[in-house]
Amino acid sequence: MAISDRLQTVKKTRVYEAIVAQLTSLILEGEIKPGEKLPSERELCEQFGVGRNSVREATRSLESARLVETRQGEGTFVTAHPESMVHVISAKVTSDAESGINHLFEARMVLEPQIAALAAERATPAELEELEDSLRRQHGAVEGGGLGLEEDTQFHLGLAEAAKNQFLHHLLSSLLNSLSEMRERSLGRDESARFRSWEAHQKILDAVSNKDQNKAVAGMISHLVDIKGSEVVSR
Repeated sequence: MAISDRLQTVKKTRVYEAIVAQLTSLILEGEIKPGEKLPSERELCEQFGVGRNSVREATRSLESARLVETRQGEGTFVTAHPESMVHVISAKVTSDAESGINHLFEARMVLEPQIAALAAERATPAELEELEDSLRRQHGAVEGGGLGLEEDTQFHLGLAEAAKNQFLHHLLSSLLNSLSEMRERSLGRDESARFRSWEAHQKILDAVSNKDQNKAVAGMISHLVDIKGSEVVSR
């Protein structure tokens, strides 16, 4: 099946994130293989129904995640197998802590909205109950003066379980583990962030339970933007 046949017109809200989510999904699922050239910028604009700036911003995000490479005069190509992403991210964190942390958050911004969308499509009643239970535990922990970090992590990994994609689950687990110390420091400093996290999770779960992929994606993006503001900017 041609790449263009798998792309869908993007709504005017959250434009570049929606483009990133679609292309990332195709790469992770192996529909676009390493070494394969993406459609031209003009073709992507027409296919997604967006302007050049949105396509360029999405391409820059994919480049930052080391999923694609733009070659002058040739086009944009997929550069790595999905399985190599964990190694690439780990290497960035080891070699340059500040740059590495930003790369981790870029990777989360690319992956977790797609995870939320897949969970909205695929979650079973039992998995929804597990997610509800993790939120009850998170709320109880925060109300009791705790950080709720373990429960926070369980919620995100629970979404990945519901997405039915073992690679995404493995990658997200690696990302959260790499950020664990910073997440703990941030939640320790900012009590309001603990409650905001629980509230954001509840909105995401509501969308997933209602099988509303658009709201699940929007909720996750909003949550990650708030996380980045409290964890990266304040560190």
